Amino acid sequence: MKWSELSRTQRALAITGGVVLGLAVVAGAFALGLGLGDGPEAATDTTTDAAETTGTAEATSTEEPATETVEPETPPAAEPELEPPAPAPAPEPDDARVFGRIEGIRDESGGAWAALWVDIDTAVFLTDDAALDWLTSQGDAEFYNADYWYAKPDGAAITSHRLKPSSVKVWMYTYPTTPPIGFYGPGMAKQTVGFGEFYDAIYMAGDPDGLLDRYYWFTVDGDYITIIEEQPRDAYYEP
Repeated sequence: MKWSELSRTQRALAITGGVVLGLAVVAGAFALGLGLGDGPEAATDTTTDAAETTGTAEATSTEEPATETVEPETPPAAEPELEPPAPAPAPEPDDARVFGRIEGIRDESGGAWAALWVDIDTAVFLTDDAALDWLTSQGDAEFYNADYWYAKPDGAAITSHRLKPSSVKVWMYTYPTTPPIGFYGPGMAKQTVGFGEFYDAIYMAGDPDGLLDRYYWFTVDGDYITIIEEQPRDAYYEP
């Protein structure tokens, strides 16, 4: 329809509609301009915030945690070492030697010689410096001679051992034959005496040769004495 054919009223409505449409277009363009203006800034702000957040996250993740200084534990003071207990004395070997005088010979079988015991008054056999030290302690240093041996009484110790008359050996150096003076000593000839003869000389004859007053080495095997050996001595020394 042509404009000229429109009535006045229709023309007024058309003009009003155009104005309204124009205002709407202008308002839309203005609103769009505002949106376009805020867009980059908003994007920038968002990027910045994201970067800051990422930076904070990275900083947090890469930062090494604080390490507490742990003081090393002080080790406990070492306890003083205790001295080991003194070793127990070694048992007497099966084949040992005992030194001393014969205190007596006992027959506990009623004369049958089935249970003979020898009681020994033990002593310590001393020579050289050990002998000098002991004599000095007794005030007898002037009696020391390097050629002599000395018997140190070992208290009142008496040891007892069994013997078998059929197997025990008796070795003497001054009985029954007495060597001439000057021949006493380690080089003296050994005289083998039967135990029966030795026993009778002490108990049947009354011990005229003083066999009980001499010093002997006793070889002990287990509970039994196997050898009674007189200690060779210098003729000029009387123990």
